[in-house]
Amino acid sequence: MDIIAPVVTPFRSGKLDLDAFASHIRNIVRKGVDAVFVAGTTGLGPALSVEERKALLEAAASAAKRVIFQAGALNLDDVVALVKYAERFDVEAVASVPPYYFPRLSERQIVRYFKDICSATSLPVYLYNYPTATGKDVDARIAKEIGCLKGVKDTNEDIAHTLAYKRLLPDMRAYNGSDSLVLASFAVGLDGVVASSANYMPEVLVGIREAVRAGDLERARRLQFLINEVLDVARPLGYSSAVYELIKAFQGYDVGEPRPPIYPLEDEDKDKLAAAVSKIKEALRL
Repeated sequence: MDIIAPVVTPFRSGKLDLDAFASHIRNIVRKGVDAVFVAGTTGLGPALSVEERKALLEAAASAAKRVIFQAGALNLDDVVALVKYAERFDVEAVASVPPYYFPRLSERQIVRYFKDICSATSLPVYLYNYPTATGKDVDARIAKEIGCLKGVKDTNEDIAHTLAYKRLLPDMRAYNGSDSLVLASFAVGLDGVVASSANYMPEVLVGIREAVRAGDLERARRLQFLINEVLDVARPLGYSSAVYELIKAFQGYDVGEPRPPIYPLEDEDKDKLAAAVSKIKEALRL
């Protein structure tokens, strides 16, 4: 049962801070994170240039043994260029969201997109399915039609949706991407989770996994509910921005800030988040 962190991308004055990026990865890996998912949603991947994503990949590969690199973009040439660049490193897999923004792509065109990526590389290709963000649900039936996918990160609040990949494609690695379903993902036997909370509460995710393995579901639920409390406060404030503040609050170091159009939290929102975090840290006895 893997714990995979969709790692944040640190900026300072609008520029990548690769030292902070690598240092953050080393910290969360040391605390139990198994792999990092680079340039996903938490990492602001769609807002990054090709060169910025290459730089992140290089830094991640130097800091972690297991790296999944999200290369999805609206320009297939850019996707192929990123996938080819990933072949220089010992990455575990490359991943892609389906083509987004354009609402009337046919199912056949989406299938072709992923087959084109698979044909461009010898690396394992993972589906990053995030219907809320992309407007496309590449479900298990479509994934089976694609035929060449080796894994999926399914950011979906419906655990049955993620389980369907394991049912129709039993050899495919299936990860749920919802922080509120960490316990459920471990309990039903998925291959693991890709959880943004692994950036700021890796110890809690490790605790949930250990509790599930030990059959201590009461402890696992208690820890899951603490993550849920963070989500309840942080999401209305702008979760992508809040993650940077949560890392500072729980891990004790500054990992920079996001870059517009993902704006840093205002001081008032930082205060709301800090008050909630203080209570949760007390419950964790940190």
